[in-house]
Amino acid sequence: MNLTPRGCSSIGGELSSCMEECRNRTMGLFASYGYNPFNPAEFQLLEGVMKNLPRRRRERVIAVNSPFGEPCCMRADLTLSALSYMALHHAPEEFPLRLCYAERVFAVPRPPRENLEDTQVGVELLGWEGLGSDVEVAALLLKALDSLGLTDSVIVLGDSSLLPRLFANIPKNLSGALVEMLEDGAYSDFLRAAESADGLSDAERCILKELPRLKGDVGILDDAAEIFGSRTPLHSLRDICSSLEQLGYRSRVRIDLGFIRDLGYYCGPIFNVYSSRDGGFLGGGGRYEGVLSDVRFSCQAVGFGISLRELALACHPEARAARVMIWSGNLPPSESLRYAARLAERGVSFEISWNPDDLESRNFAASRGCSWWVNLQDGYALDAATGARTHPDAVGGVA
Repeated sequence: MNLTPRGCSSIGGELSSCMEECRNRTMGLFASYGYNPFNPAEFQLLEGVMKNLPRRRRERVIAVNSPFGEPCCMRADLTLSALSYMALHHAPEEFPLRLCYAERVFAVPRPPRENLEDTQVGVELLGWEGLGSDVEVAALLLKALDSLGLTDSVIVLGDSSLLPRLFANIPKNLSGALVEMLEDGAYSDFLRAAESADGLSDAERCILKELPRLKGDVGILDDAAEIFGSRTPLHSLRDICSSLEQLGYRSRVRIDLGFIRDLGYYCGPIFNVYSSRDGGFLGGGGRYEGVLSDVRFSCQAVGFGISLRELALACHPEARAARVMIWSGNLPPSESLRYAARLAERGVSFEISWNPDDLESRNFAASRGCSWWVNLQDGYALDAATGARTHPDAVGGVA
């Protein structure tokens, strides 16, 4: 019997184990940097979401009614949940605040994707503005990827404050269409529109035509400064890149000045992250402000969210210890459970076999891929790889 509708996933097996390991490692890292776990409600009030999300995000909201008759939607944005929580539970003088999460979000998919749901792991740093917080969050993201073995991952930086400056003198109907083309990655359409648009100066047309091409390593900022002139400052991106370089991440930083996401939601540096130079998209984030129109405080914030499933598919974290199958034979169950507790204290993963037959238990351990089969009844542990026997207390340093 299938209970999972189209667009949703029930994940188990190796992928689920890998996702859990990624969750534990990243959330543990975030906690060590002072980020507090946050568990938001699964439903969000529809009015607040529709008021504060950009138009293209609003089109993907999955609306529902609560049992109490309130118009709601499945959780569409974790940042909105975080800011709403802050507004209800903290006063402005308590800022800055750091939150981290590993929670699901829901949205109508864009073809060719079909998934309605995704689990995101991420952070929000609220109430501190400027370079320090931008670099902290970007560096924390790269450090989290390093902890999972994704040392070839790449962060691509842009700046959402550039386009309003560049498009300031361009008619709104044209600038709106150009923004949508950039958001969709329709660069050929963008270039054709820039070439054929009426009422543009030569300088404005040149800037538009060059914009999608301004991508590459940090040196591309020098080219951009020459094209844009002094009216479009690039110091925020320069400073972030300089700080990341000092932290040893120069080879993993890319610039894309044509990169844009949710204009009007983000207000400064933004970024996407990829599992490798040629790898899959994991997620992104950036600086934002004013996304809750009715909160009792105003502040800037920066954060990111990355897909836990895509993260797990991109890496294979090593298990903390070899898997052990425990068999106690005719001994009381308490013997297995006491030994299991000692393994658990040392972070060793295990299963308990209650099968009365030792051979069947051993075969079951082999089918599970266990590295050790422990026979508590006869007092030995069997190494699955070599067949060698040792004392049970030698497994995982139990003694």
